[in-house]
Amino acid sequence: LKHVQWSILVGALAGAGILIVVTSMFDRNAVVQVGARYNAVAFANMTLLFGGMTLLTLGWGPSTRWPRLETAVKVLAVLLTVYATWKSETRSSWMMLPILGVVVLLGLRNWQRRHKMYCALAISLTLLVSAAAIWTFSSRMQQIAHDVQGFATSSNRDTSFGIRLQLWHASIIMFEKSPIVGIGPSKFREELRVLQGQGIVTQEVVDGFGEPHNDLLAALAGYGILGLFSILALYLVPAAVFFRRLASGDRVIRVGAQMGLLFCLSYCAFSLTEMMFRNMRSVPTYALITVTLIALTTARPVRKAPPTFQPVA
Repeated sequence: LKHVQWSILVGALAGAGILIVVTSMFDRNAVVQVGARYNAVAFANMTLLFGGMTLLTLGWGPSTRWPRLETAVKVLAVLLTVYATWKSETRSSWMMLPILGVVVLLGLRNWQRRHKMYCALAISLTLLVSAAAIWTFSSRMQQIAHDVQGFATSSNRDTSFGIRLQLWHASIIMFEKSPIVGIGPSKFREELRVLQGQGIVTQEVVDGFGEPHNDLLAALAGYGILGLFSILALYLVPAAVFFRRLASGDRVIRVGAQMGLLFCLSYCAFSLTEMMFRNMRSVPTYALITVTLIALTTARPVRKAPPTFQPVA
């Protein structure tokens, strides 16, 4: 089951390659025309996530007869996914970085407390420098402040971030209308038209969007509180399983648990700004990788040697 790392590695390299080529030849909006037709946000999210999981597989040590080459390829894949995500100009993908930092710290099982503190400090400084660099050199990150200001003053509510704020506000209103079982996902656009008549959302939102760009709010609006609990269970139940298995003394299990925890929590974080379960393109990816990692991190039973019988003299 450790061979799942090669699928993840190939996914990281392929995703990074596609993002770099498409964004270099065209722009981020052209990503949706490639492969499984993910938009740039979901595509970058998955690419960076596979890069982070590939980084964690280094904890297993070499799995081939060429350890240096194997390590070099994995490190290259990680670097390419970071660069590809930067090229995609996707903002929400970077939420994975602090999650990765926490997961790495949780996996330091046999380290002394002082060394763990040093590692936590180093990771914190790295995250702060990364956040400062992303904010300074990314025009789309700086645009968030402009979008929020335009939304607050109603001068321009139809920006990328402003549209999301409208959709999230509309989802809360729909939830309040039917808090237990929701309004039904098929009625989302119909309810948007009603809210547009009340001035809560703009015509641009009604014409261009039939979901709230947020899996948790989509479940809340469409299926009520029961839907929210269901989708949270989808993320947090396997995450709890992986968290418990981080305490294992088996390095294979511990690293697999790190990968699983990063996978589930990152998917949950990505779902705050994008519909990661928009359709069946992402569902099997989440299900198969989660189940594989749960099987991989299941403790292997200790086989007892059969009893030996001494001949009676």
